[in-house]
Amino acid sequence: MKKAHKIVIYSFLIFILGFINFNLLAQNNLLIKGKVIDSETKEILPFASIGIEGTSIGTASNTTGIFEFRLNPAWKDRFIICSFVGYQSFKIKVSEAFQYSQNNQLVFNLKPSESLKEVTISSKRVPKVDKIMKQVIKNLSKNYPQKSYNADFFYREYLKDSTAYVRLVEAALHVYDERSYLPIIYNYKNKVTGRIEIQNLEEDYFAQVKERRASYDYSKSKINNFFIDVEYGTKYNWIRKNQFIFDEEMYKKFDYELINLTSLGENAVYEIAFSYNGTIDRFRKLKGKLFVNNDDFAVLQLHFSYLPIGTMGGYNEKERYGYNIYLENEEHFYFKKYGEKENQKYLVSYQSLRSTEKYYESSESFEESVSEYFVEQLTVNVNLENPIPQELQDDSKLKEITYNSVFWENYNVLADSPLNIKIKADLEKRQSLEKQFEIKTQK
Repeated sequence: MKKAHKIVIYSFLIFILGFINFNLLAQNNLLIKGKVIDSETKEILPFASIGIEGTSIGTASNTTGIFEFRLNPAWKDRFIICSFVGYQSFKIKVSEAFQYSQNNQLVFNLKPSESLKEVTISSKRVPKVDKIMKQVIKNLSKNYPQKSYNADFFYREYLKDSTAYVRLVEAALHVYDERSYLPIIYNYKNKVTGRIEIQNLEEDYFAQVKERRASYDYSKSKINNFFIDVEYGTKYNWIRKNQFIFDEEMYKKFDYELINLTSLGENAVYEIAFSYNGTIDRFRKLKGKLFVNNDDFAVLQLHFSYLPIGTMGGYNEKERYGYNIYLENEEHFYFKKYGEKENQKYLVSYQSLRSTEKYYESSESFEESVSEYFVEQLTVNVNLENPIPQELQDDSKLKEITYNSVFWENYNVLADSPLNIKIKADLEKRQSLEKQFEIKTQK
């Protein structure tokens, strides 16, 4: 059976480490570091879900299968659960994992699931793709939270101009999602243009930056120069907004194909490709894949790409200085269950964006460069039971957040991965990254 992890690896995704709730950081935390691989082929398993059983604390393995997890010593008798689509889940006691980690011997060898070996896509036991999509939409209110919740996120954005990385921003966010995943009714048709458009709605999504650090901005293109998009977690989440393939009317306009049958633990998982060659709102040529759990028809993964419509800056046939045009965007979402066992709901555990843009630097020579803009957000904790309301953070408050080296030392974000080393080396050509963090977050 074709393994799902080969399908969903995307080269642009960067090194993901384990990040824990910033309220739990302490000097005596247990540092658990390991790797997730296929027990038979020894291939790495990127973006495997790793968490503490019975809690909403979690992380994910990175593109090289490596993870780091800082845990409160009080949890030494709890269990770590590691799961990945197409494999049996792995379970180990925190104290045992810590001991292996101390000797650099912690490896989660996940075994491929055996339950679907005799089932094929053409089997009568497998429903048609249209029925699967209808059930996905029908079960949205059951699978995803319908009331307010809090969540903590690690946020990272970085920018690459041509061959060099020119900006890095990282933050710890705390969010109050007031509307959560309640369905929205859309009016898609623009009466003037006749084009399918999505009505812009006021979001009830309140995010605050608790900690941040930023490098200098050495970019030539000033596109997306907003430093910390606190609403990133909701902007492109189609499920939260029941948009496109998750809207009971819009989903009919897409083409679908059931391309693979895999599993998560003992449950079957459907891999479905979708596409739409027309224009919807600001998107053209939408295409992607989703992985659907047969047990409850929840979406476990969502991956899509599109060509954005429009430009940033100005455009003039004779003078194009400062003119930006979007080339392509890619979005990736991983979902997992959070909350108490009897009332668990699916939420995004990890999401990422890559936006490719062309920038014209000179009105005389029409020189152009291509920039790649990346954003990642990792869910580190969720509170579904007793959420605490909060307001949007005033932008002026960001200036009051000074660089907290102790916090980031414990968070342990930049590590020795090839991409992290490249980002750090590019940014430190002018000054040490630590010094840049100190200066950029001064009052």
